[in-house]
Amino acid sequence: MSAKISKNLKDSLYSSRIIATPHISNKEDAPYVIEALIKGGIHWVEITLRTPIAIEVIQLITEQFPEMKVMAGTVIEPDQVSRVQDAGASVAVSPNLSIKVLEEASSKTMPFIPGVATPSEIGLGIEMGLDTFKFFPAEMIGGMQYLKRVYAPYAHKKIHFIPLGGITPTRIPEYTQEAFVLALGGSWITGKQLIKTKNWHQITQNALSATNANVSKAPTKVY
Repeated sequence: MSAKISKNLKDSLYSSRIIATPHISNKEDAPYVIEALIKGGIHWVEITLRTPIAIEVIQLITEQFPEMKVMAGTVIEPDQVSRVQDAGASVAVSPNLSIKVLEEASSKTMPFIPGVATPSEIGLGIEMGLDTFKFFPAEMIGGMQYLKRVYAPYAHKKIHFIPLGGITPTRIPEYTQEAFVLALGGSWITGKQLIKTKNWHQITQNALSATNANVSKAPTKVY
């Protein structure tokens, strides 16, 4: 399907391996958060559609920080696809595998990464022409040990995952040592309290720690 993400996007994610997931509730904070992340070596963020200003934040980032790529998260309604696309998001991401959202993303040629948690969902996604999935909520459903098991039957399909949900800094090497993990996301990098207190320096330090913990730091093209 045309919602399948491109090789270039895969390579970009695989080179980065770390995605920050900031919860930005005030638009004025967005530039400071993004600047702090860039200083820390992170160039992918997921902005979820769980705040009323999410679309505005996506648009601000894509207009003012072209070096930062944006995932639009929690895209769970078909009408949200065109909104995040118009705002400049590179990819739409969902916590679930929604056929209606996938169909809309396909009609708009918008790259879409659905969320999966079971072999059945992975198999259905493959049947629908997809090869990249959000593994969510990663740690709560078994972490890397579980992901390896559900990936194994589909390894020959050359599929990839982006784990999110409960991943802590100490878990980063466990995930990024696997080639079938494109990147992983974490909220600890830009914790709500850090943004609330405008602790941009600590966000940069957290970003640096995350990128340094990545065992595949050198830019590498995905297979």
